[in-house]
Amino acid sequence: MATLTNNNNNNNEQFRIGYVTDVEGNLDFFQQYVELSNVLSFSNSTKNKLILKDGCYFVHGGDIVDKGNGDIRLCRQLVDLKKRYPKRVFLLVGNRDLNKFRFSAELSDEDIARDVTSIPGPHWDPKAPTIYEYLNEMAKELNIKHVNELNTKVNRLKYMLKHTLGCPSTFEFRREELSIMQKQSIENITDEDVLKSFIYEITNEEGSLFQYIRNGTVAARIGNTLFVHGTIDKINMKYVPQHIKFENAKSPQKPAQIVEDLDEWINELNKYLQEGILDFKRRPNWDQARSTRGGESLMALQNRSASWGRSVIVNCYGDGGNISSENALAYLNDEDRIKRSKGDPLAFEGVSSDPRDKEVSNWLLKYNIQRVLVGHKPCGDSPAVCNSSYTGVEICCSDTSFSYFGNRESFSNTADVKQGTPPRGCAVSSTEVVGNSKTDNRLILHGRFQDGVEYKCEFNRLYDKNCTDKSIGDSLLGKEIKDGWWVKASYDTKNGTIYHCSTGNGRNVKYKRCTRKEIEQSML
Repeated sequence: MATLTNNNNNNNEQFRIGYVTDVEGNLDFFQQYVELSNVLSFSNSTKNKLILKDGCYFVHGGDIVDKGNGDIRLCRQLVDLKKRYPKRVFLLVGNRDLNKFRFSAELSDEDIARDVTSIPGPHWDPKAPTIYEYLNEMAKELNIKHVNELNTKVNRLKYMLKHTLGCPSTFEFRREELSIMQKQSIENITDEDVLKSFIYEITNEEGSLFQYIRNGTVAARIGNTLFVHGTIDKINMKYVPQHIKFENAKSPQKPAQIVEDLDEWINELNKYLQEGILDFKRRPNWDQARSTRGGESLMALQNRSASWGRSVIVNCYGDGGNISSENALAYLNDEDRIKRSKGDPLAFEGVSSDPRDKEVSNWLLKYNIQRVLVGHKPCGDSPAVCNSSYTGVEICCSDTSFSYFGNRESFSNTADVKQGTPPRGCAVSSTEVVGNSKTDNRLILHGRFQDGVEYKCEFNRLYDKNCTDKSIGDSLLGKEIKDGWWVKASYDTKNGTIYHCSTGNGRNVKYKRCTRKEIEQSML
């Protein structure tokens, strides 16, 4: 696999933000990102210490763990970076970060002692098996008569990872990481070692994930750019939740407050995070009635049904590799779904927000936000962008973690995509905001598609209280063209600029490449 390198064309520009999101434990992916970043570099050949370049900012968009063997090391690297550059590094919290607070109570001795037949499945997923059903199936496979023989903390953790956290390989990834860190044969890392590691890293104040969250934020603003893990939409903007339980409530919770001023709203959300962490530290386990536990408001904040859809962490843009789609908008605006949402918190599952909602963009522009950078929902093999021409606000989702989902037939002869499933994150991208200042800049995407082709493209300059300069950057990028296709990125060839376009539904993505003339003829 070829190595991409950074290529800053204008070293005289005064301002630069580096952004990557949803690394999810994939240490190799993150190291590839650093190789092409103009913001970060490694201090030595061991790649265990990061350096932030002078005058630059860096934001990790959340979801630092779960899908690779680098969870602990990545958390430690980024927390170390944050502590050395506290005013120029921001670590956003994602759902995969906050949901690990569950381990403390749900893997406690008291919870293991409960009758497994009485424990319900995850409240947000009625189709998931209960722990009893999971253990019963395991007992049949192992020819064990009594399910209680399998009711161990290790098996509870494996159940949680597979059926409630969506990461069935994470247990073995952690075994690999412990083997690497301790320089031991992987056979010497026991299930108990893995279990203890998962609990320690989130419950101990020195644990890597606990440190990441404690040094993290729900939202961050740098000049004209706003960062959250999921989305800003009409039902979560201005909204600050009260203490929420991690459950399906019978009715929508009233907000603790509605905050009009955007900067104050960001501060209140980040205060909510810190208060939730303190609550978790004070009471990490269930109360006697098993009705409440510490940190549950943060578990709820990353759960759509518990928050009644009012979450900047798990609400999301995107569908089919793009920032939006006809199907996504149809479901968002479906009358039956909207009616259900008045009394059924599960009605918010599977919803994608509208990046062209004028009510949202008008609020953001009122406070001079011209760009929103997010992650959370995979968007194919390159970031998905909504051009600022639609609303005045540029929206960019940079989660390329599931970049192998796509039209493999198009790329069947390339080195990176072979028979079967290519490596997770076989495409890599650097998202940067570059310009003269925090309020005068443009979006630059640079990376490699899953077929190995390198790209670099620049969007229009955004500046001076909601102005756009179309003489800088390519105005075709981030536009929707005919039949649900979006222009995602571009690269130059000797015959002119080639545009990378995609369409799709869910995680099914199709790609095609077009000339500028073909794009202009297809504009809606």
